[in-house]
Amino acid sequence: MQIKLENVSHTYMPGTPFETRALIDINLTIEQGEYLAIIGQTGSGKSTLVQHLNGLLKPTSGRILIDGKEVDKTAYREIRRRVGLIFQFPEQQLFAETVFEDVAFGPKNLGLPEAEVRRRVENAMLLVGLDPQELGDRSPFTLSGGQMRRIAMAGVLAMEPEVLILDEPAAGLDPRGKKEILDQIDRLHREEGLTVVLVSHSMEDVASRAKHLLVLVDGRQKMYGTPAEVFRDGQELAEMGLGLPQMCLLMHKLRAAGKDVPTDIFTVEDARDAILKMLGVPQT
Repeated sequence: MQIKLENVSHTYMPGTPFETRALIDINLTIEQGEYLAIIGQTGSGKSTLVQHLNGLLKPTSGRILIDGKEVDKTAYREIRRRVGLIFQFPEQQLFAETVFEDVAFGPKNLGLPEAEVRRRVENAMLLVGLDPQELGDRSPFTLSGGQMRRIAMAGVLAMEPEVLILDEPAAGLDPRGKKEILDQIDRLHREEGLTVVLVSHSMEDVASRAKHLLVLVDGRQKMYGTPAEVFRDGQELAEMGLGLPQMCLLMHKLRAAGKDVPTDIFTVEDARDAILKMLGVPQT
């Protein structure tokens, strides 16, 4: 599934004193199997943009194409089935008495047979690392914050989307819960072939995970490229109010001090290896 945006702009409350231009002339192509991270400060237009990708918002101007065909009002139901969107703090949207009923809500509304609903629920829970036999009959509100977030993810995955959009999926979680959620998203992309669009303001979360980064500033597309390309110029990012990932920043400082090290380093392990190589220490 390919999603293409051509000169997409969005204005909230046009023609009123509260008119706000949230997106301005966005051009973007998301290919099947992509892992795209959209980064920027609060108010940069990240959430507005992703709500266009599954039809929750419609462009004020410009157009959106799915697999080369322009989206019209008759296509939105199908798009919402194929493109799953998980909002920030999705656990706040849980409502059913049991985990099973919550995850089953979407498939049931598709009118699927009971056996197919059960298959989808159990498969979706397993995909996010939850045991349907152990947790299916429990209240979602008795579980940990990380488990509740994964239940909310399972509810979207039970619709069997081709594209998974996540708006700040690790927000509010402790470091362990944050890593578990992000690792789970990585696995869904890698093993299930899902196209992933991840919204984040954290450079650390996306640098070593995403294939491409889109940088938004005040609703405008300022940068697009691989992590190595986007994080090549720390000064340019600083002018946008953004920073480099810590390990990348360390490499930039070593390079500025005259050390022969690469700057496209995003993990502690890769930084360790680069520094040992610089020092001439043999690695096993």
